[in-house]
Amino acid sequence: MLPVALLLPGAGAQYPAMAYGLYRYEPAFTTAMDAVLELLGPAGERLYRLWSSGERLRTVAEVHPLLFAVCHALSETVRDRGLRLGAVLGQSVGELVAAVQAGVLPLTDAVRLVAVQADALAGAPAGGALAVAAAPPAVTPFLRGGTVVAASNGPGQTVVSGSEFGLAATRRALEIAGLTWMRVQVPAGLHGPLVAQACRETLPAFQASVFTVPHTPLLSGSAGGRPEDERAVDPEFWALQPSQPVLLDAALAQLTAVGALLCAEVGPGHGLAVQARRHGHRAVSLLDGCVGAPHEERDRLRQALDCLVLGHPGERTGPPPNARVAWLRPPPEPQPESGT
Repeated sequence: MLPVALLLPGAGAQYPAMAYGLYRYEPAFTTAMDAVLELLGPAGERLYRLWSSGERLRTVAEVHPLLFAVCHALSETVRDRGLRLGAVLGQSVGELVAAVQAGVLPLTDAVRLVAVQADALAGAPAGGALAVAAAPPAVTPFLRGGTVVAASNGPGQTVVSGSEFGLAATRRALEIAGLTWMRVQVPAGLHGPLVAQACRETLPAFQASVFTVPHTPLLSGSAGGRPEDERAVDPEFWALQPSQPVLLDAALAQLTAVGALLCAEVGPGHGLAVQARRHGHRAVSLLDGCVGAPHEERDRLRQALDCLVLGHPGERTGPPPNARVAWLRPPPEPQPESGT
């Protein structure tokens, strides 16, 4: 069995609330979610109520910690299946999940830093992002009003971020140039100067944490690949990430250097898995970005884990997969209270 590379998405991944269909049915997922929500304290209780309601998340204070929790819980689900991690690759808030999975930070510190980061980013100037179907050099001439390249995801996908005024002017310039764009559902102007001051304000909290050299190959969207050990333990590197551009395409290109890997996108959506396939890797998304009934979420997770454990159905030479490989246990039936 090939080792698995975990792909950890960031704030551009939509609908972190969709994973609620796994809660109580998938033991490893449930345990990991409960651990993060408990560490968040009262804020965790509020997040749970929002998550369980199925409402769409809208603010950084909501999206940031809940996306961290869902990605961490899905990562723990993969590990619970006995799959060996060959690498972890994170972008945006997924970077801190990657830090936990690679042994750079303990979960307690990472959750504390996620909360600090979310509070700081919530106070940043309002902004947003656009995805443009072109490479950065083709997009840059049409940026207006302080809008910047926030992410280089591949030859045909660039994300730009900025203020609403700057984005409106940029949209007009892109349309005149005949370039296709779409709005990205992020609650702030992440990976650009709008959030730079907010990120600097979090530096003391990051400096109060102890970072350890990763025990598993760590690839960073912010670094555009595998950071040197000195950088991986530098608090400033982690604190400023939400204001730095994401070099996802460059980071994915370095996956080859850590060996032949299966890739698993462990968060809402399937964008990272699609990009990994473009680089020649076999990749699955545990949730695939589908918004459906809870049983559909569980079926999708089972199918994806079967692919990771047993290989793609078209590549199997043995008997049909055993469903127990990715068995999802139903919640226990409530027991009647005994009389007094």
